[in-house]
Amino acid sequence: MKKLGYFFFALIFNISRLFPVKEKKVILFNGHNHGLNGNLKEIKDGIERRSDAYFFILLAKHDRNGNGIGAKIAALFRFFFVFPYHMATAAYIFLNDNFLPFGYCIPSKKTKIIQLWHGAGAFKKFGLSVETDEKIRHQVEKANARVTHLFVTSKQVVPIYEEAFAIPKERIYATGIPIMDVYDREKTKQECIQNFYAVYPNLKGKKLLLYTPTFRKTDQENQDIMKHFPVERLKETLGKDWVIGIKMHPKYPADNIPEDEFCLNLTGYPQIIDLFFTSDILVTDYSSTVVEYALLGKPIIMYAYDLQEYDRGFYFEYESKVPGIVAKTEEELLQAITGAGKEYSKIEAFVQMEYGRADVYDTNDAETVEAAEWYMDEQNNEDHEKQSAYDDIADGCTERILDCLAICKEETH
Repeated sequence: MKKLGYFFFALIFNISRLFPVKEKKVILFNGHNHGLNGNLKEIKDGIERRSDAYFFILLAKHDRNGNGIGAKIAALFRFFFVFPYHMATAAYIFLNDNFLPFGYCIPSKKTKIIQLWHGAGAFKKFGLSVETDEKIRHQVEKANARVTHLFVTSKQVVPIYEEAFAIPKERIYATGIPIMDVYDREKTKQECIQNFYAVYPNLKGKKLLLYTPTFRKTDQENQDIMKHFPVERLKETLGKDWVIGIKMHPKYPADNIPEDEFCLNLTGYPQIIDLFFTSDILVTDYSSTVVEYALLGKPIIMYAYDLQEYDRGFYFEYESKVPGIVAKTEEELLQAITGAGKEYSKIEAFVQMEYGRADVYDTNDAETVEAAEWYMDEQNNEDHEKQSAYDDIADGCTERILDCLAICKEETH
């Protein structure tokens, strides 16, 4: 049934090729969640800083859904008729996930199809590194054959993305990715924090523990994630000055999150980067969120209660390479939280591995270490400021990408 949908989408796309490509038309396709966020938002903002001549169309995979029969029909019409027309006549198509209908589309040579992906670096295995179904592998390979540019964080991860996407290295560019720029803009950081508190004003003055588990193979395993996360024991350990925010994978939300004034379900919160900047500590497992969070230099705890059973695999040895303490039981998790902030050499090595820089987190810098130790030191809460260990790692990633694509280049150079 899905393949039939791909064929129909491609049919309308290929018919729409009869219309000319509009050189200032930019498609931003969010296939991962919904709305304008992450790399797509940074690209849009970057183009608008250069020129006001371009116009944007935001499309999302979720747009094909609707409530009620009428809304569903309208959504399907948009997805199978409006979307392919806009894509076929766009000069630039930015993606943050695979888009399998492209395997049956014949885009114009004037159209650049750019994959930005929705995760930074390379952590857990993904894409064709783990896909075993030959039919799906073939569909992904066909779709990604249309991608003209794939942008990644560093040269180190190019071979991994070449494998995961079946895209030759000649079309993979180690420019850094747009979202990296945000970590170098203090104004944006403060705006993100303000955005969060605008939604949750009662949390001002509280410390936030952010839990971002990734998905598991089965529905039952996904539901069991919260059974292994000891919310009540954490409440006793952390005390009244803390709250927990839980953000499940957007494709696999859980319905057993115990929501109250201490525990928040943030799965539907649209901008995860707001949560990164606002939170004081990250607890995760195998989620790629750790790759970005490591840039902040904040404490990270890897709660890997099912490490032996986890079936995705990693691109490196997990326990020695992850940027934080590894906890495999509830007791180890609680101990790690009360002693968080002791694994900074692992953060430094991890950032070097993912981003190609060794000097991002300087553990010999007394001021940096002092700032990091602040997070679990309630006595000195008023004496220290939260500080980022980020050290100009992203010197204009978005600008380099736009230069590579020659977007507005004639206007800015």
